[in-house]
Amino acid sequence: ARSRTSPARKRTSCPTMTACHACSSEAKYRCPGCGTQSCSLACVKKHKEATQCSGKRDVTAFRAIGEFDDASVVSDYHFLEAGLRSVDSAARTAATLAAPAARGGGRGGGGGGGGGG
Repeated sequence: ARSRTSPARKRTSCPTMTACHACSSEAKYRCPGCGTQSCSLACVKKHKEATQCSGKRDVTAFRAIGEFDDASVVSDYHFLEAGLRSVDSAARTAATLAAPAARGGGRGGGGGGGGGG
């Protein structure tokens, strides 16, 4: 008879409870920027003030293939999409600024101005 148990999986037990960096209570949150653990919004704010941490993950930081998961792929996708939006926006702005010059408008246009009299 076949066993109904699945192959051995890497199972983790309950996460180890850690202390809040600011007040030593049980930590519930982890800063994406530096990994500091905290228990509340007030402690997050204290952490950011004390360390000048932005609280934002470095999207360009190296990540080992073993650490890659679906969230990493989505994060990378959004990073690349933001870069493409910036390039597209810059191209549209450049085209808009170049358009008056191509039509002969803009500064220093012709028109011979008056003088003499």
